[in-house]
Amino acid sequence: MYIVFIDESGQPGSWNEKEKCLTNNSSKYFTLGGFMIEADNILKLESAFKDIKLKYGIKESTEVKWSSSYSKLGLNYEQYINMNTDIINMISQYKNSVIGIVMDKESCYKNKKGINNHNDLYAFALNLLMERFCMEISDRDGRNATTPAMMFTDSRKNDNNNKLDKELQIAYLRAKNLGTYYIEFPNFCESLVFIDSSYSSGIQCADFCAGAIHKNFEANDNKFFNLLLPAIRKNKDNNIFGYGIKLYE
Repeated sequence: MYIVFIDESGQPGSWNEKEKCLTNNSSKYFTLGGFMIEADNILKLESAFKDIKLKYGIKESTEVKWSSSYSKLGLNYEQYINMNTDIINMISQYKNSVIGIVMDKESCYKNKKGINNHNDLYAFALNLLMERFCMEISDRDGRNATTPAMMFTDSRKNDNNNKLDKELQIAYLRAKNLGTYYIEFPNFCESLVFIDSSYSSGIQCADFCAGAIHKNFEANDNKFFNLLLPAIRKNKDNNIFGYGIKLYE
């Protein structure tokens, strides 16, 4: 059995039809990152993540995310960079386990039929991500493999975002039932699972994956992206684009 953790970086945003532009203070890209691990390895991952926290004097119960400030974690800047490096290097031990869907929001809102709001954008990215994870499972376990996979994502914590959770669940079920032109989705279980990321090392890892990928495209900063490369899904020619990284423009 596989467990897939997902998280996002950047804002899905929205499109100002009158002004023909993205809403103010919106990132150019929206990135959905996924991290897949065999269920038998989940305790090993949790232990390694805990050890990194303890190395930097951070309580096991403290949530560590890509966006966490070093001051909030009680670290100086050098410690913060070293901790992030340790986390990315830990993830990179899991080969072909990371997939990133990078959406050029302006292009999507202007040109992609069916993407009219941030919910549509997220749902479309989710479909692309599920497609590639099913392809990876097929690569590992054989064509048409039915090895089950459960997908976990961060639970929203207010009424407005609970509505988004429901819409994402619908998008997940639609994607699971329809698949894509290239592949069906026989592996994913019947429900997207929402949990609090503060209790999940896996979701915190997915957050670091999404953050490193997003920073590479949004800010042209590839420091952590390059460290993550060993974990990003690739083909036999070592090409990540179209396989582990899908840039939708």
